[in-house]
Amino acid sequence: MTYTFRVSALAAEFGVHRNTIRNWIRNGSLPARPGPGRQYVMEWEAYRALCERYGRSPRPGTDRVKDPAMLQQMAGKADLPPVFLGRRSPTFTESPAWIESCLACGSCAAACPISGVDGLDPCRIIRMALLDLEEELLATDWPWKCTLCGRCEESCPMAVGIVGFMRHIRSLRDRERVPGPIHSGVTTCLERGNNLGIPEQDFLALLDDLGRELALSCPGFTVPVDRYGARLLVTINSKEPFTEPDSMKWWWRIFHEAGESWTIASSNWEGVNWGFFSGDDEAMRTIVGRMVDNLQRLNCSALLLPE
Repeated sequence: MTYTFRVSALAAEFGVHRNTIRNWIRNGSLPARPGPGRQYVMEWEAYRALCERYGRSPRPGTDRVKDPAMLQQMAGKADLPPVFLGRRSPTFTESPAWIESCLACGSCAAACPISGVDGLDPCRIIRMALLDLEEELLATDWPWKCTLCGRCEESCPMAVGIVGFMRHIRSLRDRERVPGPIHSGVTTCLERGNNLGIPEQDFLALLDDLGRELALSCPGFTVPVDRYGARLLVTINSKEPFTEPDSMKWWWRIFHEAGESWTIASSNWEGVNWGFFSGDDEAMRTIVGRMVDNLQRLNCSALLLPE
């Protein structure tokens, strides 16, 4: 049994400021989690304990049965057959309540910059999930056309987690059926330390050449590779050394003029985590772990990502 509430309503119920409720949730004294429609959910016992702690009685009507099994049992006793919209498979989410909060209002589709491209419609995707059309949804290329920009989610009046759901759909596809360039980039990064497979010696030679060119206008400049104790570890989008190497010098010039303490790692310097974009959590963790390893190895205190 659970108790669903809005921060403003609970604040009014207990006679405190809304920020007090938020602080209770943040520090764990109020064991609540985000729920559908910009609401929070906590266990019924936690709500009752909160009321007892502050000498209040539970709100009228909040003691209604909320357990699905008990509701079905009650419906059977009342000779009212239960109605289901699907088999409620946990493939997409263990708790489908946030999907059920979708109003099908179309606000997400109106905000999506690519809505209508090859039939893509964020609202339609959520409704397909609600109706358990798993195979049909996983077979589409819609999640791969989505850029995860989040405009759909920002416009949703019920705060449905559309962006996270899109990425989750990507994670469910067999890796061999992930779009070729993305799958290849992830594999190459895991094997060679960057998405385009640039050899370490070639990369270091390029940095040296670019550093010499920049030194003509910035006397004394050298590219700081593996500089221990630098404040900032700078990662790089591999497309820059591959196709636009001169673009990196603009950043370096700013660092030089500002007197910034920075460095570039000689290996695993890729800053674009395609494991995240492809829904490959294992690869994502590996790539992030390499960044953390470089931070610790070089004793840097901050990380700069290129995107």
